[in-house]
Amino acid sequence: MRRAVSALCAVFLIAVPAVADERLSDQWMEILMNGKKIGFSRQKVTRTTSGYAIEGRTLMKFEVQGVEQSLSTSQTYFLDAAYHPLRFTYMQKMLNHQQFFEGVVEGKKLRLTVRSGGNVTEKTIDFDGDMYIADAIGLLLGKKKLKEGQKYRYRVFLEPLLASEVMTVEVQKKMKIPHRGKQEEVYPVTMKLKSFSTVSYFTPDGRLLREISPMGFVSEEVDEVHAVSFPARTMSFTDLLAYSLIPLEKPLKNPDGITALELRVSGLSGPAIIPDDDRQKAVSSAKSPGKETWTVNLSVRTAFPAQSVARPVSDVRFKTELASSVEAQSDDPRIVTQSAKIVGNEKDAYRAAAKINRWVHENVTKKYVDTFSAVETLQTLEGECQSHTTLFAALARAAGIPARTVSGIVYSEQFGGFLYHAWPEVWVGAWVAMDPTFGQDIADATHVKLSAGELSSQLQLFEFIGKIGIEVTSAKGGE
Repeated sequence: MRRAVSALCAVFLIAVPAVADERLSDQWMEILMNGKKIGFSRQKVTRTTSGYAIEGRTLMKFEVQGVEQSLSTSQTYFLDAAYHPLRFTYMQKMLNHQQFFEGVVEGKKLRLTVRSGGNVTEKTIDFDGDMYIADAIGLLLGKKKLKEGQKYRYRVFLEPLLASEVMTVEVQKKMKIPHRGKQEEVYPVTMKLKSFSTVSYFTPDGRLLREISPMGFVSEEVDEVHAVSFPARTMSFTDLLAYSLIPLEKPLKNPDGITALELRVSGLSGPAIIPDDDRQKAVSSAKSPGKETWTVNLSVRTAFPAQSVARPVSDVRFKTELASSVEAQSDDPRIVTQSAKIVGNEKDAYRAAAKINRWVHENVTKKYVDTFSAVETLQTLEGECQSHTTLFAALARAAGIPARTVSGIVYSEQFGGFLYHAWPEVWVGAWVAMDPTFGQDIADATHVKLSAGELSSQLQLFEFIGKIGIEVTSAKGGE
């Protein structure tokens, strides 16, 4: 349930542009969500002999099960004179869990080193010479001297998602906004990454005063004293989850027993953005009357494997789903050893996957805090749905079973609607959805897949968060 919130926070934390001032600059911002303060950010920009350096830090605080917890990032970027990255470091931390990225650009390649839970992963990514770091876009805009109607396209690299996307930028009509007791003249600048859209308010000389993002996130320029002060009570993480809730008029009974579900999903940007597979299919779609959105009638069924295959699976079609990754480090000796202990001599791929599913469900404590990798989860044995899913995927791959992570929504009895969630799928002759968080060897039909893949797939969730509505037209089982 935390995956969508994590994705949104990750992109929000890196989407705040640096102060667009070529002189030494040091700016503090406070971060609000629906009017409540949850954190602050600080960014410094300096000249270097090769171009520029941007240093940043962000801290957010939430109350998790009665205890104050924090999510923080710190990053340093070194850019050339044209604002392209030369090298960078990026660290994100939640509780005692942290992940550290170090990147060096060599020609048209980015050499990445990722450290998490004592595991070190090295990765090489194609890196076009015209790529930017998201935090550098503010510098670019300040250099151009903003004018109404200007439009730009930049390819930006998003470090915590290990993905690059095209950012579109459009300068709107000049206006005035209240800021620190006076009216300031600003240009609203709309920045879009896929369906994630922010509006940043820049002064004519390029100073960022305010940024508004989805789900009620607002970042506002303040002084240092104001930035680092927090209210006596921080926002509850369950309150944060509620902002992403997709409510139902009528609650579902015994959702874990539902084997077939018919849904009407509204507010979609297109008729084919929800994945079709053997488990779920779009029955029909239509343009919503008077709107630029689509409504899709979706049919979801539980899917049992007709016949399982033996492991290890060596089919070249599943090269990605069998490979170790930054999140699911299936080649780590600790993962390999634990996988072998769980599976034992079981050769049937489905029964082996079910063993892994039950072990993760029974041994990983459910907490509203996720780790950053499978190795960390194996060490701490705690976390939310993403931790369960990533550990499952790593253990399954280590056992020679193709596995992939899925992002989507699932029905929550506690909240009376659908929340964003993560679960794995395994190939055992056919793709089968399991849920180690809920302990389901066959995921119930309230699991609706919206995207598949690891870090970079989280961007796809922005097509849905805060935009869709759901009506259940039929449900079978669960009575």
